[in-house]
Amino acid sequence: MHRIVAGDREAERELAERYERGLRVILGRTTRDRQAQDDLFQDTVRLAIEKIRRGDVREPDRLSGFIVALARNLAIQHYRRAAADAARTRPEETAATAELPSRDEGPLEQLVRDENAGIVRQVLSEMSSRRDREILFRYYLDEQDKERVCADLGLSSLHFNRVLFRARERFRELYLRAAARDRGGAR
Repeated sequence: MHRIVAGDREAERELAERYERGLRVILGRTTRDRQAQDDLFQDTVRLAIEKIRRGDVREPDRLSGFIVALARNLAIQHYRRAAADAARTRPEETAATAELPSRDEGPLEQLVRDENAGIVRQVLSEMSSRRDREILFRYYLDEQDKERVCADLGLSSLHFNRVLFRARERFRELYLRAAARDRGGAR
């Protein structure tokens, strides 16, 4: 970060390369339009660099989470603008259709989301491998970057990929069983 504050263009390029894969995954969930994804990626990197230079990033070890939050916020803004533009360009929209519920979560969606979050926490705690629990939690929930997790766990990049894949597969099996058990018991 010190190099970016000093105006080092190479450090800016390194930052963009380091976060590109993760940002593209996040942005790809919001829009399938490749041009919009590219624009959002560039805006995220530009805004991150501006905020780093201004000193808005006070905790360098949380840079990953900061950049992910920027990308998510920009993606949400893009989605809202696109939805508003689409609504304005539909002349067939009437007062009746304008009053339909928004895409905001209702009580049922909130309940389902909370139930699923509870199942995720339960499954993570039930996983027999401490390393599986740790790698899934740190990479997906705590949003730590791959390099940091690799260094802390003594893994190479390739080994990390293998461990993460196997941990996800074991988690998926346990999650499906737990979800089926919970939903089956609720009937």
